[in-house]
Amino acid sequence: MTESTTWKLNTSNLGKFEEFKRLFAHHGATLAPSHVDVREIDADPIRVIAHKASQLGENILVEDTSLEIEGASIGIHVRWLLDHLPEYAGRKADWTALLAFRQGNTIFIYKGSISGKIVEPRGTSGFGFDPVFLPNGALSTLAESKPDRFNARAQAVDSLIKGNVWTTHPVIEKWEGQWQRDAHS
Repeated sequence: MTESTTWKLNTSNLGKFEEFKRLFAHHGATLAPSHVDVREIDADPIRVIAHKASQLGENILVEDTSLEIEGASIGIHVRWLLDHLPEYAGRKADWTALLAFRQGNTIFIYKGSISGKIVEPRGTSGFGFDPVFLPNGALSTLAESKPDRFNARAQAVDSLIKGNVWTTHPVIEKWEGQWQRDAHS
């Protein structure tokens, strides 16, 4: 991949798109929006991102975020559990952002990960769990300040631009398992 590449990111979250657009611009790359509603499977993060990328055309980026909290079962179900995250204040947490795209029958996956802890909500910017996530070494939650060095999405974009594939996965044509909305309806 070259830095002058124009990428498409499939997301319905405008805040997320704007954040990624800024991150790609740091590398001289441009980002265009795509919005195809993709139903998400209930599985481990690698299969979730691989399935999302499998449902789109080639070279269309998808992103998925997971949050691992010490002693809790959050993972890929962050959006359904946002209101409950302050209950885990004081616990260690890892935020992982995966970016992926399809080429032929292969899904290429890039990773960014930040360790920190869950705190009482602070700050008003950002989205999702930003108000309750305090990265290790930071004095501010992600909703108070989100410098790229404490941003898992920035790390994932950096890996993508540099061609540092974290892992690959075969295309998932058909899913027989559970779906995320079914699991949390």
